Amino acid sequence: MVRPEFTKNMSIKEFQSYYWYKTELQQICKKHSLPTAGTKAELIAYIVKLLAGVPVSKIRVARKIRRKGMKADLITPSTRILMSGFSLNNEARAFFKAYYGLSQFRFKKSMAIKMREIEIAQDTLATVQDLMDAYEHPYEKLASNAEEQTYQWNNFIKSFMADDCTKLYHARMTVASILWTKVRDSNQPKLYRRELLKQYQLEIRQYLL
Repeated sequence: MVRPEFTKNMSIKEFQSYYWYKTELQQICKKHSLPTAGTKAELIAYIVKLLAGVPVSKIRVARKIRRKGMKADLITPSTRILMSGFSLNNEARAFFKAYYGLSQFRFKKSMAIKMREIEIAQDTLATVQDLMDAYEHPYEKLASNAEEQTYQWNNFIKSFMADDCTKLYHARMTVASILWTKVRDSNQPKLYRRELLKQYQLEIRQYLL
């Protein structure tokens, strides 16, 4: 099924079954007077609220920017994320480096995503320990995260390249792109699976070695 044009009459299930580029989501948000800034996950959340019948006036930017700072020596695992002045900056880096006894510390993507998740939900009970859990168990925390699910193209490519059957093709990225386009514009799951090689063999057989 070819992806339809977006309308306010579209069901949430139908909207979520198709892939949308971030620029497309921004255009939809702009057209319907929704916030246009944020991650793909945030833009999708705004549109879902619109489709659920929430008045546009009630759909506001989820995250709030905090200006206050917090020094490393005041941070503990029980420090609340919101309203404390905590942010993922050099002070936080210094705390994590000392806590884990590392010579260098780099924030993981899972921590940044968890931070945004807390801000969007305005979870006033969330603490630095939640970020530490995301640091220590990144894959477990990312698996069901809404933002991580927006990286569908990257995940599709990784799975495609990991399949030995795709090594029978030259220009593998071209083949992957063809298959992705088919999946992206359909209501199929946005995942690579070996059956796609058979399903769209007419389109990709010219790339067989």
